[in-house]
Amino acid sequence: MGRTSRRHRFRNGRGQELAGTFDLPEGVPLLGYGVFAPCFTCTKDSHAAAKVCRALAERGIGMLRFDITGLGESEGSFAETNFTTRRLDIMAAVSTVIATFEPPKLLIGHSIGGTAALSAAPYLDDIKLLATIGAPDEPSHIIDKLRGRGELTEKGEMVELIVAGRPILFKKSFVADMMEQDVAAETEKITARLLVFHAPYDDTVDFENARIIFDRANCEKDLVPLDAEATHLFENRTEDAELVADTIRDAFPA
Repeated sequence: MGRTSRRHRFRNGRGQELAGTFDLPEGVPLLGYGVFAPCFTCTKDSHAAAKVCRALAERGIGMLRFDITGLGESEGSFAETNFTTRRLDIMAAVSTVIATFEPPKLLIGHSIGGTAALSAAPYLDDIKLLATIGAPDEPSHIIDKLRGRGELTEKGEMVELIVAGRPILFKKSFVADMMEQDVAAETEKITARLLVFHAPYDDTVDFENARIIFDRANCEKDLVPLDAEATHLFENRTEDAELVADTIRDAFPA
């Protein structure tokens, strides 16, 4: 099994250029392509994104992982992003795979990237296999959790969130956009096969979110608990990414 990686840049449709990495099969038969949407403040080089995409490339699935607007090497201001722009970035990533290779059949989203993938999937006809990893069932889950912990503070026209112990500023409209989403209704419209991966003892997004996502979906679906030692960010192990990649390869549409 082999792979190669190469840099790629594409437009988000709102005036900014996004940075991505293609992980491509090398020396193994190509099965098709996919897109990986990262977690809240994660870049394309985060543990989950890099480990899963590299493992999939070694199994014959070419993957694009990317930095959303304002993060990593992508242009734009992260403070001006919200759930809607995250969904649009995913759709732009799918479009660039179509333009560069062929329509991707696979969409993976990690954490809030998984919630955004659920929201985007009904509008992406080429996606036949959708996977979430440690995803909240609704973006409002994150806002409610931060408010409950006293980690969300309004500061004039901005709002400060404490994420992973560090403050991040967003425009106040970020909160309204997160609270106004109806991912439950969008999940019910999904026609792609759905794989819901979640660590049983995830201390960032409770496993109950996976059950809710699974129960809402009306499509062909599987709930796939990860190992009991798995963490939300996949920072400590490679086995979790290998399990995700093996499961996706076995489910990958012909």
